[in-house]
Amino acid sequence: MESDASQFHEFAARVSAGFNSWITVLADENLVWWLIFIFAAFVLRKSIATACLWTTSKLLGKFQVGLSEDVARQLKTAAEILVVTLAVFIASDVVIPEGVVTVFLDRILASIAIVAIFGAWFQLSGPFAALLRNDASNLVTSETDWIKRITQFAILLFGLTSLFKVWQIDISGALTGVGVLGAGLAIATQDLIRNLVAGMTNISEKRFETGDAIQVEGQFVGTVRRIDLRSTLVVGFDQIPRHIPNSNLSNSVVLNYSARKHRRIMLKVPLVLSSTRAQIEMVRDGLRDYHKTSGDFAIDDDAPDYIYVSELGPSSVDILIYVWTAGPDFEEALAVQERLTLAILKITEQAGTALAYPTQTLKVDPSVITEAFTATD
Repeated sequence: MESDASQFHEFAARVSAGFNSWITVLADENLVWWLIFIFAAFVLRKSIATACLWTTSKLLGKFQVGLSEDVARQLKTAAEILVVTLAVFIASDVVIPEGVVTVFLDRILASIAIVAIFGAWFQLSGPFAALLRNDASNLVTSETDWIKRITQFAILLFGLTSLFKVWQIDISGALTGVGVLGAGLAIATQDLIRNLVAGMTNISEKRFETGDAIQVEGQFVGTVRRIDLRSTLVVGFDQIPRHIPNSNLSNSVVLNYSARKHRRIMLKVPLVLSSTRAQIEMVRDGLRDYHKTSGDFAIDDDAPDYIYVSELGPSSVDILIYVWTAGPDFEEALAVQERLTLAILKITEQAGTALAYPTQTLKVDPSVITEAFTATD
């Protein structure tokens, strides 16, 4: 007890001596310049923060990364706090002599800077998680709140650890216990962690989003309704919900039908064998003209089109139509195919020919028929 009391008295004496020395310095004219410097930093904090944010945006623009309004606002607020904190730190380092007061003030300023930085990260966890959402669809929303909660917990943990380190509070024993506990939980929840990491991988790779129609390993086709911590909810076209573990989706071949830009239409137009060459070419050219002028089809390098006389069938001359719709919508693709079918009938009629239908000719030997009747008699 006597040792603790002496240490306390020694610490109090050092603080008192440092404080008295600081009061002496404050009477000097340097105090005026100290206040002017801090006041100028306070007044110019918004301009400096705006300049820093503009520079950051330009640098990120080189990598084709943009900042949303929420992110920019949070970063600007943190930058303003850091500008004032840095100004106080610089001024105090010049005005206040070395001593306990300086160390104490430095720790306070460092704590303010840590709170500003980690506070901005904590607030930005929401906008960053929102980048994973599928805002194009109003019917369903991606479940990314768990990513936000995990990120906020990690930021809070690292922020508190940094604050304790600034104030030289030893928490190594607690961190060791947390590490041992975390290792035990990791072993006990291997499946959960594997699915968690797989879910984050699926989202970061943008393999699919909520509202997308996907096919899993050729097994079934369904619509993604929700991405959860452990599994993804996929509702099949039979309206049966399926909760698929994220690790299974991560290791499977997933066809994302919603990611395509166009839908393919491939069919054959069979003309009767009696069609003349002129009539066949007229139908082919009419179909090509309809493809280019109707506005229903994609005409670019990503959607190659083929309309040719393809083959001579057993009962028809076939014209191949291999084209792509302008958009991926299924209902619109059906309407496009309907209009194309009606156009085929019209173009064929205008060419003076007709569509063929499967026919089959049977040749019977008359002697066989006569023998059959004789045997019946």
